Amino acid sequence: MASQNLKLGELVSRLSATHVELWHEEDKARLPEDHAVAQAKRRIDQLNQTRNDLIEKIDECFLKSQPKG
Repeated sequence: MASQNLKLGELVSRLSATHVELWHEEDKARLPEDHAVAQAKRRIDQLNQTRNDLIEKIDECFLKSQPKG
């Protein structure tokens, strides 16, 4: 169970870092320069996929930690 908690903690930490990075990219997407906006939008797409993948892993980790019954 301890290793499961460590893994869950690592996943939540990575999710938090991804959120921060995503918020910074969203700020860039509001700039007036089209090229900067296009780059930010592509990066936002990548970060959203990473975010979704992490959430799925967190769900799996959490479900594995629950008692069977």
